[in-house]
Amino acid sequence: MCIGAHTFGRANCTTFNNRLFNFNGTGSPDPTLNSTLLSSLQQICPQNGSGSGITNLDLSTPDAFDNNYFTNLQSNNGLLQSDQELFSDTGSPTIAIVTSFASNQTLFFEAFAQSMIKMGNISPLTGTSGEVRQDCKVVNGQSATKAEDIQL
Repeated sequence: MCIGAHTFGRANCTTFNNRLFNFNGTGSPDPTLNSTLLSSLQQICPQNGSGSGITNLDLSTPDAFDNNYFTNLQSNNGLLQSDQELFSDTGSPTIAIVTSFASNQTLFFEAFAQSMIKMGNISPLTGTSGEVRQDCKVVNGQSATKAEDIQL
């Protein structure tokens, strides 16, 4: 399992805007989102804005490779829904992993290194067995309508 890579990077408002105003069609923000973070993000990404705003994935230490990504999740400060779900889905086995990595940075570093080695050993699909996606969240050939149904 490779989690924690979002300790670096940035995200465009369009990747998390659904959490800010009308989460899953409820007309309300995502209840797992920290209220202070919510207010800040709503200023960066206004409801009727262009969606072009950008913010860091790890708001506490955006330029450091560390375990704050995991402590952020424990405080409901995960920017992307897929990240926050690692800690917020009741009964999920990833809760124990987040807790371990939040309290032990060395453990996170060691596990992350092992994950990178494993990923580096994966042979890519070639020819007709695979594809290079033109948009990473959409299988080539799918319509834009279907792409909207894909959860990041």
